[in-house]
Amino acid sequence: MPQLYIACPLTGLDEDRERLEATSHRVETVQRAVIEETETNRIDGEKWPVTMHVPFKISRPGADGGLMPTTIYGRNLDALLDSDGLIVVTDRYCSAGIGQEIEWATRAGIPILYLSHVQASRQILGTPHNVTGVVCEDADTMAGQVRIWLRTHRAQIQTGPGRRADRNLAYLQLTARLRTAWEQSTDRTPQAAQLKLQPGSIDSLVASPARVALTPWWTICELAMILGVSLEARRSLTYAESRAWVKAVEDAGWDQKVADRLRSFAVTNATDDLELPATWAVLYQVVYPPPRQ
Repeated sequence: MPQLYIACPLTGLDEDRERLEATSHRVETVQRAVIEETETNRIDGEKWPVTMHVPFKISRPGADGGLMPTTIYGRNLDALLDSDGLIVVTDRYCSAGIGQEIEWATRAGIPILYLSHVQASRQILGTPHNVTGVVCEDADTMAGQVRIWLRTHRAQIQTGPGRRADRNLAYLQLTARLRTAWEQSTDRTPQAAQLKLQPGSIDSLVASPARVALTPWWTICELAMILGVSLEARRSLTYAESRAWVKAVEDAGWDQKVADRLRSFAVTNATDDLELPATWAVLYQVVYPPPRQ
């Protein structure tokens, strides 16, 4: 299911009751508008439900059960990388956290809606990315702008889970090789120092394919060299492999999207024995595992 990330300033909220209540009202306005546009005001056949990750509800200082900063960072980063759109709700205070979330969203390639009482900064509006900046002076205007943005970006948001799955498949094997080499290393501190990073930074980097995908490629190349991990991956099929792929597709009756995804997974992860149709059948079980009973 598609997911939207609803961001807002959090630092200092619990020290200002009026600001806390105003922020809560704005966040709830956005959430209601999302639900109304995707589910409530549609007939059954036209509904396109989404989930929402809302840090205001789960990780606000003073209301999160005392979560550690590293936990907050990890949860929000993973949630953003599992999202298909970012909606930012601002107030009169600056927020370094929002700036970081916008950067994550930009690198992940998802659309951004920036809602504020005043014109967004030139740096935000000048970001070479799909950023929509809107001035909203009241709740009705805010709700209306959310609905317009959702209609405009519906296709991209709805197809987001597929793109995320493809991204994770493309980096799955590389991530596994890097993580295994890093976990088995006995020289983590000096190796991390060669990259001018803390060991914890590399722990975070290799935690998931999505995180590897967002890391600058030069850093990945340096890390792989230090750990002795090969970055080589096959980029095309031989004639015999192509014939086996075509036969497997015909025998199983896979549609073109499934067939293309399997081929992409196979060449990206340097799978062996691709000249056998049976190998492609096994790959299907890897890419599309059966549901647990």
